[in-house]
Amino acid sequence: MPGTRTTGGEEMLRIVAAILRERGTQGWLVGGTVRDRELGRYSLDLDVAVVGETAAVAADVGQALGAPWFALSERHGAFRVVVDRAHIDVTAVRGEGILADLALRDFTVNAMAIPLDGGGLIDPFGGLDDLRTGRLAAVSDHIFDDDPLRLMRAPRFAHVLGLRLDPLLAGAVRAHASRLWRAAPERIATEMVLTLAAGAAGDAARLWNDLGLLGVVFPEAAEDGYAVRTCALLDRLEEILADLAGRFPDAAPLLERRLAEPVDGAVSRGVALRFAGLVRTVGPAQALSAGRRLRVSSALLSLLQTTASMSGCTGGLGQGVRPAGPGREAVLFLWDAAPWEPEVILLAAAAAGADDPVEAAERLMTLWAERAISGVPRLPFDGVGLMKELGLPPGRQLGKALRAAQLVWEAGEATTTEQAFSAAREALGGS
Repeated sequence: MPGTRTTGGEEMLRIVAAILRERGTQGWLVGGTVRDRELGRYSLDLDVAVVGETAAVAADVGQALGAPWFALSERHGAFRVVVDRAHIDVTAVRGEGILADLALRDFTVNAMAIPLDGGGLIDPFGGLDDLRTGRLAAVSDHIFDDDPLRLMRAPRFAHVLGLRLDPLLAGAVRAHASRLWRAAPERIATEMVLTLAAGAAGDAARLWNDLGLLGVVFPEAAEDGYAVRTCALLDRLEEILADLAGRFPDAAPLLERRLAEPVDGAVSRGVALRFAGLVRTVGPAQALSAGRRLRVSSALLSLLQTTASMSGCTGGLGQGVRPAGPGREAVLFLWDAAPWEPEVILLAAAAAGADDPVEAAERLMTLWAERAISGVPRLPFDGVGLMKELGLPPGRQLGKALRAAQLVWEAGEATTTEQAFSAAREALGGS
């Protein structure tokens, strides 16, 4: 019986195999589980195809492992058992048997199976040879008719697994690229996230562009030169992310922790940052439209819109940040970039290209880190105090005065209460 290099994986396989024997039904390891085992990418996640009642099998496996289970698709007989940080997907064998099931899959490297009751690899389409030669080929010429999302899955597998697309497959993707939106937008976004999670975002974008997919996903970016600029930006972004300690020594530990955190419970900030790089130059309205069309989370939408709206702001990049203090320009930059300050700085530095003023970007990032750790400098008075001092009622004028006082205070230009009051008066045209 097949197993993994981990005791947990072997034990789960033994339990599944024993349950299938007790029920008198057949089952196979299939798809990504088999592919990854052959690549040496061992995982506790298992894909199992069975003959018979998949819900009953999933329930038995869940009970045996003391783990919850739920339906992925009752219509397709697909269920998932969640075991700690791993899962077992139980699906129904399609067609008249395992060979018919494999014939309905997308790529040859995903169309292999191993019997759970013993036996060798079942590989009717030469997937193992394709893995060994680094080739991604289609199982049939109608895989995109069955599921148009496979148009995005093809470049994802090529990028993540380091495979080259078979010329026939690449040609088929180009020919059918316009059909991509027949797939659910959320699924398209997920494929993009999974692709970007592998890093080398510039290479991923080039592959999407070469296959005609980038313009389908982002028609807002149809202008000449968009793909070249975007891929170059993403290349430079990857260089920066690979050397955070060298580029931002004071902020690197905090920055690394932040980029590892999720923005919405699923997508890490590092991946979201790469995603934002794809639409940074199209304008805030277009970036928002693209995100909504893909139905990304509200948090990711905010990042896309903010980074696009800040694409023309320097915050001292290219002009230098005042050495005596943060300066108004830097403070305003951080205000406008909130709550995505480090992401905006990283993309601004990447967009600056080979002439990137590293020192200016470093100062901005250091300022962000200082504020994140110690807090934003607080005025020695609040709105009520300013109302009394200037004799102002609540309203726009008060907000304008308070903003002016806060700006000079955070920029280090005012260090006393009277200096902050003076800045507030000047904002209103007083003396």
